[in-house]
Amino acid sequence: MYLEINDNTSLREIEETFSNYYPYLKIEFFYKSHKKYEASPETDRVDPNTVIRDLKRTHVSGVLEIQPLYRIADVEKEFSERFALSIQILRKEKDHWEQTTGMDDFTLKDLNEFGRSSSDEFIVSDYEEKFEDIEEKPEKLL
Repeated sequence: MYLEINDNTSLREIEETFSNYYPYLKIEFFYKSHKKYEASPETDRVDPNTVIRDLKRTHVSGVLEIQPLYRIADVEKEFSERFALSIQILRKEKDHWEQTTGMDDFTLKDLNEFGRSSSDEFIVSDYEEKFEDIEEKPEKLL
């Protein structure tokens, strides 16, 4: 996947493009950077409708390549070093999104699969709750 980032790019465009490739992962942008394995406070989250030129004083345009075998920490670091953008990658955990703290050494592919599996289990449990247990009784012998 390639992300083109320039002054006119909105954060939402980047988020949507990323999620199209990794549907069980999500990027969010923050005003302050975080260290490896750390969470970002929700109060520092940047509105997704923000355009890059409104967020940064210095503007760097470029194309960012993101491959499935890249580690979470490396993707977050690349955004920071190349574009001075602080991001956090989140993963789908059943019915909500979790920051990937403690999972920064996982690859995008592995974490996306982990999120898919988590969501599938949630779907299965919802499905199973719709059925009542019916006790099977042995047939009477004639």
